[in-house]
Amino acid sequence: MGALFYTSRLSVVGLVSHSVAILCTIFRLAYRGWIHHLWWEDAWAAIALIADVVCLVCIWLDRKKSFWILTVAFTSVLWAARMSIIFSIIRVTNHSNFKVHRQITYLIAVSFACMWAALLAHRLTLCAYHSCRMGKSVAFSLLITDTIADFVLVATPLKFWRNTGLSRNTKILVLSSFSASLLITAVTIPHSIILIKVRTPDTVTIIFAHVKSALSLVVCNLLVIVTFVYRVCWKETFDLDQPVTSRGVLTSVVFIQMPCTNTGTLLGLEDGETVAEVMNAKTQDESVVYVEAGTGTQAEH
Repeated sequence: MGALFYTSRLSVVGLVSHSVAILCTIFRLAYRGWIHHLWWEDAWAAIALIADVVCLVCIWLDRKKSFWILTVAFTSVLWAARMSIIFSIIRVTNHSNFKVHRQITYLIAVSFACMWAALLAHRLTLCAYHSCRMGKSVAFSLLITDTIADFVLVATPLKFWRNTGLSRNTKILVLSSFSASLLITAVTIPHSIILIKVRTPDTVTIIFAHVKSALSLVVCNLLVIVTFVYRVCWKETFDLDQPVTSRGVLTSVVFIQMPCTNTGTLLGLEDGETVAEVMNAKTQDESVVYVEAGTGTQAEH
């Protein structure tokens, strides 16, 4: 009777969580295709979707036969979803004027791929030689890698986008979407504790694994869903494909040489904005203005 209860609970929890994750991902891919913005982040989301469907199907398969499949599927959903999130950040930093930002995000993506491969190899080795008894080694490796990865996914956009031209409400929505990665860590902590106490995966640990994989897929879709809701509810759009240092569309780059100093300040001119307007708003003591488009040099009065 107890086994039947846990089996039915696994079926219900798994079906609900994975169904929500799968529907969110299908909506995300359809919406991104409709607005013609499909990119590598969506390809990673599609890979995570396939792995999540496999997790859902394995609920009704024989547990002993499905351990190998679930070992690969659980890990793939989680890390493919994280790759989708980091590629969302890469897409934005590709428009950044700071080369170091692009280098950091690419380095993070490579480190995620390495952790993905290492965890997968570790778990497959345990299945091959120890009948998929996960134990403390897997628990600690999951806790360490998940904590590091989720912290990076939260800290990176906070660092890069704190001075962007996005409005306060928009910035809160975007950063909150990335901060949702911490929810995965919140599930990882009790999951790891259970794995430490129970060497052989039982129904409870499997339920945590299903919820964690489904949650990671939902989190990687949040930014797209938030963008859609913002468009529908506030009748406004914000496009993260635009340069992150801009409040509008930059048409010129202006360098201002300040008096009595060798340092300068870069300004961006928005469409329809004149150099004089920017200069008057910035300072009354400018001496030399160079406009990148070759419009000339204005000397001090």
